[in-house]
Amino acid sequence: MKVSAFARDYLRTQPYASPASASRAMAIFGWDTLDLLLTRNPPDVLVVARGKLLELPAPRNLSEALDLLTRGVGLVVRRAEKLDPGVAGLAASVTQHIPGEVHVQLIVTPAGSYGFGWHYDHEDVFIVQTQGAKDYFFRDNTVERERPPVTAPDFSRFGNEVSPLGTARLLAGDWLYIPARWWHAAKCIEDSLSISLGIFPEPFWLSSIDK
Repeated sequence: MKVSAFARDYLRTQPYASPASASRAMAIFGWDTLDLLLTRNPPDVLVVARGKLLELPAPRNLSEALDLLTRGVGLVVRRAEKLDPGVAGLAASVTQHIPGEVHVQLIVTPAGSYGFGWHYDHEDVFIVQTQGAKDYFFRDNTVERERPPVTAPDFSRFGNEVSPLGTARLLAGDWLYIPARWWHAAKCIEDSLSISLGIFPEPFWLSSIDK
């Protein structure tokens, strides 16, 4: 679809999943890319498992990362657009169509596990699945949407949510859009690699969209 149609019908409105239309992004983040990032320029890495940050040292190579995966522990590489030219190019291509500030995270999740529980982001999120399979769950935010961005979110309020539940299974080459402030969570089916692009669209551009 055209960017204008996507912006009109989905941006800031409802999630959208697209199968097999991000296949060209699969080569951007594979296991070899992860190995290069960990060994060449130690990145900003969160070590996570089942919704909690772990006080464990970040892996320094792919072998150490795979060892963590066998223990049910995943990784989040933050600000990846500053670390790898392929990721930087993907981020630039998104902002070429949706002007704004973009931050990229590379997410590594072991099968049968998840990185974070139910939460929301202040930015719009585009998730590209590059390896493995992962189930995503999302719900409109009717209980926490109006909280000012400068205050800490209260994810515990998800327990009060009554909006309908949506789901999407992403396979390698699929992508998913989740609007800003929508609740979402994921469960990994197979060892998974994904690219999460969080974008804050320019206000002038948002105001130009005919909703």
